[in-house]
Amino acid sequence: MCLFCDIAAHKFDANIVDETERTITFLDIAPANEGHVLIIPKLHVDSILDLPDEYVLEITEVERRVIKAYSKVYGATGYGVMQNGGTNCEFGHFHFHVFPRLPDDGYDWIYPEGEKEVSAEVAAKIKAAM
Repeated sequence: MCLFCDIAAHKFDANIVDETERTITFLDIAPANEGHVLIIPKLHVDSILDLPDEYVLEITEVERRVIKAYSKVYGATGYGVMQNGGTNCEFGHFHFHVFPRLPDDGYDWIYPEGEKEVSAEVAAKIKAAM
């Protein structure tokens, strides 16, 4: 089993924030900001593409509840949601990072250097594939 499966099965301690039939939410051990949580499905997959729709819906519902709590707990007016999937899923178990954003919190996205194309052609390629 993986670490996240062990957390979902309560075989490994975690600071659990929420648990539903299909998900478990717990504090990240290396938070971007206080309150940073991971929301994981209780089903072991590494990509949202392999996650049944009912799990995606439940994760989204949990995300919204967590984000609403951030405004109450931290007065947060913003939030961050991140997810790496497939071969970029560092733990091999699909998960969402959700964290409150606060004024001057110092968090920032870091992009690789170099030009990236932003054009109607790029949009058209993606649209056609969808």
